Amino acid sequence: MVNVAPRHVWTPQPNLMVAFVGLEGDVQSLSEDLEIEVQSKLNRAASILTTTSTSSSSTTTRHLSPRALASITSHLLYQRRGGYYVEPLVVGLDSKTQAPFLCALDMIGAQSLSKSFVCSGAASQSLYGTAEAFWKSDLEGEELVEVCGKAFQSALERDCFSGYGILVYLLTKRGIVEYDLIHRND
Repeated sequence: MVNVAPRHVWTPQPNLMVAFVGLEGDVQSLSEDLEIEVQSKLNRAASILTTTSTSSSSTTTRHLSPRALASITSHLLYQRRGGYYVEPLVVGLDSKTQAPFLCALDMIGAQSLSKSFVCSGAASQSLYGTAEAFWKSDLEGEELVEVCGKAFQSALERDCFSGYGILVYLLTKRGIVEYDLIHRND
């Protein structure tokens, strides 16, 4: 994610996050609508679990899968059919398999899934080209951060309208690590 203030990243769980790129007002509206929709879904699931549970001492924590969050986001965007000028990225680790999930969505909710990388925003065309050049499968965490940093830096030098600074989020089994990489700010 290219670093522009304020940062629009929502982490509903330690293994799941949504990054928003687009118009400020629409980003705020979609983010709030998404949080409400997710809480509603989790509350409905919790109420079903408590009414069907025979033991009152059992407490089940509901987790949202990355695929479910991408579907909810897609439905919200499609309901407005281009009303939100936002292109979100949904990324996460599957809680059972720890497999990465990468999904870019356009303004009407069409999903683009990938096993390697996804791009969104003003510099997305430059990012796709540089990401393809730097990407290798089975990169370790630090290598992945370095590759992302190089791809972002190359794309930012080609597209001056896309912001400044580089912020990389690394999802691990233990949680999310944030890297604020040094880049020119002129």
